[in-house]
Amino acid sequence: MKKLFPYLLLLFLFFTVNAGFDIAPQESFRPVFMQRAELEKNIAIESPRSIKSPGKIYLKDHLIFINEKYKGIHVIDNSNPENPQNAAFIRVDGCIDIAMKDRVIYADNAVDLVALKLNYDESPVSVQVVKRVKNVFPELLSPEGRGVSWQERQAVPEGAILVRWEKSKENVIR
Repeated sequence: MKKLFPYLLLLFLFFTVNAGFDIAPQESFRPVFMQRAELEKNIAIESPRSIKSPGKIYLKDHLIFINEKYKGIHVIDNSNPENPQNAAFIRVDGCIDIAMKDRVIYADNAVDLVALKLNYDESPVSVQVVKRVKNVFPELLSPEGRGVSWQERQAVPEGAILVRWEKSKENVIR
């Protein structure tokens, strides 16, 4: 009986453990690329939009700056804390981090570092790119921590830069 016990245990484990693969819908991300010329000219003030994927928050004077991951920066007028107003959106593709000194916002614009001079004394708020340092940051990783695959890289046009990762539903073997 003692010699039979290990075999029975293995047989029990064999039938209770799922030895096959499950194919189930799983969230994954696909890279989105942009040509450098387009990336550099796309920084602009836009009308306010709703906050969907907030990142870092920065407070300066009566304004609150909220990073919208991969898209840009929300400008919230907090002159009346009981009723903050969504004032503007600064489009900065590939932006996931911001910092500020005086009236200059430092933001990552995908792989570049940009300095944006902010004028909020008059309405509407305006922004001007005062400095760009190219290729300072590494290429963005996906929220799940992976880089661009060889197959994805083959489909990218020459000179394109990764600016964000978008959700895509697909069947993944796990």
